[in-house]
Amino acid sequence: MIEENRAALIEARNKLQMAKEEGSDRETATDQEGSDEYESRLSLLEETVREYEVCQIALDCIKSGESSVANDSAISELEGILGQDTVQTTDVGQQLLLLQDQLKQEKVEKKKITENYTSERTMRKKYYNMVEDMKGKIRVFCRIRPANRNEAAQGGVIVVDKIDEFSVTIDTPRGQREFQFDKVFSAEASQEDLFHDTNRLIQSTIDGYNVCIFAYGQTGSGKTFTMVGDKEQKNPGLMPRSFNAIFDIIRENSSKFDFKVSAYMLELYNDRLQDLFVSQAGEAHAQTQSHGQARRVEIKRNRKGVVFAQGAETKEASSAQELYALFQQACANRHISATKMNVESSRSHLIVGIRVESKNLTNGSVSTGKLSLVDLAGSERAAKTGAKDHQLKEANSINKSLSALGDVISALSAELPHVPYRNSDAGLIGWKRQNSHDRQHLSLRMQS
Repeated sequence: MIEENRAALIEARNKLQMAKEEGSDRETATDQEGSDEYESRLSLLEETVREYEVCQIALDCIKSGESSVANDSAISELEGILGQDTVQTTDVGQQLLLLQDQLKQEKVEKKKITENYTSERTMRKKYYNMVEDMKGKIRVFCRIRPANRNEAAQGGVIVVDKIDEFSVTIDTPRGQREFQFDKVFSAEASQEDLFHDTNRLIQSTIDGYNVCIFAYGQTGSGKTFTMVGDKEQKNPGLMPRSFNAIFDIIRENSSKFDFKVSAYMLELYNDRLQDLFVSQAGEAHAQTQSHGQARRVEIKRNRKGVVFAQGAETKEASSAQELYALFQQACANRHISATKMNVESSRSHLIVGIRVESKNLTNGSVSTGKLSLVDLAGSERAAKTGAKDHQLKEANSINKSLSALGDVISALSAELPHVPYRNSDAGLIGWKRQNSHDRQHLSLRMQS
């Protein structure tokens, strides 16, 4: 209001000054009617300036908290423009009272608008996530991978067939078997098609919910392609698409909320959690320099039931590009190797945790959500993969941890009173918070 009045005052002053200059340049008026018209216009401009000046003095009084009567400097300035005795302190006082009453009404209206906005936003969040919960807190999608070149050259055939949006059949030595899922994606489905059905969960993260998305399946079934994409990022997977979606939502709401995004990235390798922001060579060097033990990362739960990775390095990101750069840094330190089933087989579970903290600029409330994106290592049989020595140890560890994770998911699906989270660190990948918003799970089962 102050700025608007000040701008109007400047404009009115300029018009008055121009009118006075025009009057001083005029010769002795012979046209009485023209002279009267000029005097009338000048009087109107002076009255307009006076009104804006009085209003400005009152607004300055409200802003500074001073008495309108005590503001002699402002009144003197106005009298210098319009002449002595043209401004009475009673005029300013009346304008002050009028503006104070107007300001009070506007504050009441603003409070109502804020309360309505907060209420509407709370209801939107509630019903939006209620719909997501109705779809299932644990959802299993199935994606069918097409045959690769080697399989086609060897005469391999596709034994998995999509019946409808929710069912597949698999040809087995014992006959055909049918399986049901929450959604089935054919071999022709694109990365974008897959992300479309998971994109809504990104909004849940911004709303303060915990969301976990992971890919499960045998080695070589395409989990890493689905979650990460190809090396050239011509077909980005769920992870880089999620990074972009998070910051798209943040940009859309930047005028209403203040956001802070941070991430940690771990791998579960041979039953041990390792921080991927710290390379193994760098960790070994730091350990040698300090003559101590390597830093240990452990899954912990605080009193509020929030699960966190103790000892893991957390880094902030201000853009999707910065978050993806951190992700590339983490992937460079991940354990991979070649097997008969896969040229670049993931030998560990990749866990990307993205924490989004949002502060409502209207009422100051703060909410925190976490998006866990997990690229699991594939289950495998040593006879098929040709795993030996350390690869065999890796395979055994992978299969054991996947079995533990399966027990957790089964217990959650059946709503059993006891969920065996601590049978393995892999079980904690699917942790469900008990004291806050329920974690929404979405697993992607890959079928070769």
